[in-house]
Amino acid sequence: MKQNIVIIAIALLSIFLVQCKEDKTTEQTPITVEETTPVSTESVVEPDTAKSLVGTYEGVFPWEEEGGEEMESLKVTAVIKDGNKYMYKVVSSTGTHTEEGEWELDKYRLYLREDEYSAAHAFLVKEGKLHFLDNEGEVVNETESGDYILVKK
Repeated sequence: MKQNIVIIAIALLSIFLVQCKEDKTTEQTPITVEETTPVSTESVVEPDTAKSLVGTYEGVFPWEEEGGEEMESLKVTAVIKDGNKYMYKVVSSTGTHTEEGEWELDKYRLYLREDEYSAAHAFLVKEGKLHFLDNEGEVVNETESGDYILVKK
């Protein structure tokens, strides 16, 4: 009788260990790309909807003169056109600067480039707005103030 109990206990332990091993192998399967989508994608424009970007965007960029003498608000307008063309206009107290060029959408980032030699204006496309990006690709001033955000009109 004791021998039967030992055999049954060993059999149950074996079954338990096999089950644990199977569970571990299923947990260690590689994660596919579909399972690693960013959390905030529902509020970001999908790249397939580049046509929805077409339109006029306006916003205010605070600007401080070199040396911190005066603070000024620049009125910025970006017109995103069909055919990957754009017009970018900045109005300040000293005048108006306008440039035209081509735009490119890379996932959720919009790049406006006057020509192949110029630096691009970079924006994160999110919730139908263009959020200005700094040189490191980070959103500039992501606050409720609305500065550095171009809103579609």
